[in-house]
Amino acid sequence: MVRKTVEVDDELWEKMEEKAVKKFGLHGAIKKAIKEALEEWVKIK
Repeated sequence: MVRKTVEVDDELWEKMEEKAVKKFGLHGAIKKAIKEALEEWVKIK
């Protein structure tokens, strides 16, 4: 497991956070959403 720090536009982060909580619930939503997004991005590239 690796830990990285990135900068994300505030507005983009807020939109992602809201959708992540709706989809995954409060516990671990951000981690799950980012993992899902990265997996999808890698698949299509």
